[in-house]
Amino acid sequence: MSVAGTCEICLAASVSDTCMRCGQLVCAEHFDEETGLCVECLADGGGGEIPTDTEKEPFRF
Repeated sequence: MSVAGTCEICLAASVSDTCMRCGQLVCAEHFDEETGLCVECLADGGGGEIPTDTEKEPFRF
């Protein structure tokens, strides 16, 4: 994915990915490739499966 800007977690590194759970733009250091989540969502226990079916109700915080 091509995104521009600064990581919303460290505010220093260039953005390389977007968290699939919260939508934060994050650098490679704060993104988990395996889950597609930022480190903050991983810390919240967000390591569960992310629904891909658009018929399902959207994720609620």
